[in-house]
Amino acid sequence: METLLRNDFTAHYGLPTSTTSNISISTAAPYFEIEDDEYREIHLHLIPGVGMAGYRNLNSYAATIINYDKFITGLPHVFQQGKERCDLIVHTTNQRYFLLNELKDRKPKDRVRTKSISQLLSSLTLIMSVPAITTFANSHVFRHCCFFNKQSMSPPTITATTAFNRLGTIITVGLRMSKPAIEAFGFEFWEYSGNQVYNL
Repeated sequence: METLLRNDFTAHYGLPTSTTSNISISTAAPYFEIEDDEYREIHLHLIPGVGMAGYRNLNSYAATIINYDKFITGLPHVFQQGKERCDLIVHTTNQRYFLLNELKDRKPKDRVRTKSISQLLSSLTLIMSVPAITTFANSHVFRHCCFFNKQSMSPPTITATTAFNRLGTIITVGLRMSKPAIEAFGFEFWEYSGNQVYNL
């Protein structure tokens, strides 16, 4: 996927081949978490509770994590200016999982959620306009856009402040939400908060 971004994505949009360094990391750890910092760098953690998005990988699939935000920011200013972008693209090399991730660590508010969905949809629209990336993404069994917020959110049907932060312990694997604009690309939209983790 990194090669497709650097070559096919840039060629599709009439840009020079990307030379932005250190945009991907790989892991096959049975559990890992991802964090992005204020400098647009991603960090891999193997200790629960340290990162912003958690993944349970009990089959030890080889996963590649691409810093999509950093990739887009490294493109010519005239192209990337004003384009919303998600933080990460995560995919497994066995073509089972292809994920777009937006990571937050903020108080759960509607505008944070709405902005994150918009970033995911904009990123999905941009990459899926590239035929080679569409072919690659569609070769994966599970295609999801995931919004991770490290701070717990109440379920949509509960108006209590955070239901005593219990959502992350009741539902540990996230919630699938209907988003027709995302589903039109053959992807599902999932939300994760608190201690909820994505199962690869």
